[in-house]
Amino acid sequence: MNTGGDMEGYRETDMCVRCGGKCCQLQPGHCLPSEFGSEEAVMDALNSGRYGVILLLDSDIRARVLRPHYKKRDQRVGCIFHQANGCELPWEDRPYGCRMLRPRERDGEHCKPEGISISEAARMWERSGYLPPMPYLGFE
Repeated sequence: MNTGGDMEGYRETDMCVRCGGKCCQLQPGHCLPSEFGSEEAVMDALNSGRYGVILLLDSDIRARVLRPHYKKRDQRVGCIFHQANGCELPWEDRPYGCRMLRPRERDGEHCKPEGISISEAARMWERSGYLPPMPYLGFE
């Protein structure tokens, strides 16, 4: 899936194995347009049923971002790619937001998202032209 950019980020540590991927059990990480490279690749991902477009609606931004679907869509939790033994995707195919989550080093700490935030990524997605048109939702 990943077609561009360098492969910066953090790989799993022993802490991730001990933790069992609690972050992955909450929600998927966000993707960047450069991971797809074209509108066609985005449509293929959406049509696969494994990725979805989410809306970010807050005081700063009204935009969309692509990321993997929830594992439990009805409860809006988990990542579709997270399995009992970890992520089913090879590291280089994982979403940017997943690769840029720095694992905690000690119990009691939190893992730290680094790099391009989800709101910055949403702005990138809107500029990319890769996403399908958004139905009128009455925001403007």
